[in-house]
Amino acid sequence: MIQEERLQKIEAYVKQKKICYFQELCDMFQVSKATIRRDLQALVLRNKLNLVRGGASDLSVGTSVEPPYTVKKNLNHDEKVRIAQKACSLIRGGETVILDSGSTILEIAIQIESLAGISVATNDLLVAGRLANARDISLTVIGGGVRKGYFTTLGYFAQFTLEHINADKAFIGVDAISVAKGCMITNTEEVTVKKGIMKAAREKIVVCDHSKFENIAFINLCAVGDVDMIITGREVRPDLFASFKDAGINIILA
Repeated sequence: MIQEERLQKIEAYVKQKKICYFQELCDMFQVSKATIRRDLQALVLRNKLNLVRGGASDLSVGTSVEPPYTVKKNLNHDEKVRIAQKACSLIRGGETVILDSGSTILEIAIQIESLAGISVATNDLLVAGRLANARDISLTVIGGGVRKGYFTTLGYFAQFTLEHINADKAFIGVDAISVAKGCMITNTEEVTVKKGIMKAAREKIVVCDHSKFENIAFINLCAVGDVDMIITGREVRPDLFASFKDAGINIILA
């Protein structure tokens, strides 16, 4: 299939579904993610659709789009594993760590399983489930109401718990990030919990794959200067990486 024919089919598909993701387009047309990314960028230049995290949306869809967790966990998986390995290398014996929620954070939990002598607090039920049987890790679950479909606790009880926690490091997930807009998320219910996590930790580390650098999300969480480190994948565009370095931000590639 030639590119122009594929572009027409992608445009029609996105108009019908309102939002779709890289993997489903790859499967549909039997091409690589790099090819689909080029196709979507071509359609963006024609003002036919918007890029969103992990895929594309119809022009009628705004910036506050969040993929279902079942989709999110498979996006850029290899990159997330490398980010998790880098994050895990920063943890020292005897430290207390807060793990925020999200698919990249879950990969950190998988890496942390092999560590010993650390304490972990988390508001992510999947992370907690992963670490529940880790013999040498002290686990605290930050309770509260559960955000359906995303396995995150939030609300009054989560905020109350965080007000009484002191941690060495917090690993925080975001939905979008830029020098100008800072760290952004899509869901308003998570704002107070994420801010509570940041306040409870001495060192605040954002972990996010490269796709988050090309998006805008609904809620501004904090300025990039409010975090101590950003860990992302080597796939991030060089010009975007340079813009963070030029702004004096501690950003690390995995």
